[in-house]
Amino acid sequence: MGATMNIDIPPGFQPVDLGKGFTNELGQMFVDSRQQRLGMIVQARHGNPVDVMHGGAMSTFLDCQLVAVCPEALGGLNHRPTISLTVDFLAPVPIGVWLEAAVLCVRETRSLLFTQAIATVDGEAVARASAIYKNIKKELQS
Repeated sequence: MGATMNIDIPPGFQPVDLGKGFTNELGQMFVDSRQQRLGMIVQARHGNPVDVMHGGAMSTFLDCQLVAVCPEALGGLNHRPTISLTVDFLAPVPIGVWLEAAVLCVRETRSLLFTQAIATVDGEAVARASAIYKNIKKELQS
């Protein structure tokens, strides 16, 4: 763990409980719902054989982008499963850095939520993603 433990979490971010399952294997994530941002500290366990963040770890992180724009999407009847996730990897992400994604809810329909995110390290874009989530909560209220 080493250097990753010395990283300060930026102001506005709070730990988010992602519930049970695979996402928890990625480790602690943080959300700033007011600014619609998601963040995490990239640790050695997120790395690939050349000691940068593995694409699968980045994809999992970006698959959680909905939490930044829709915090009630965590678990239970409010869960919104992913229909589509597209990730463009723009630059390698070193181990031991703060990774942050600025998230935008592009459109919400009765049955779908469309989001996009730009992931950055020290202000430099490292990945971009677009996602579509099933809007189950809306369907249940109808």
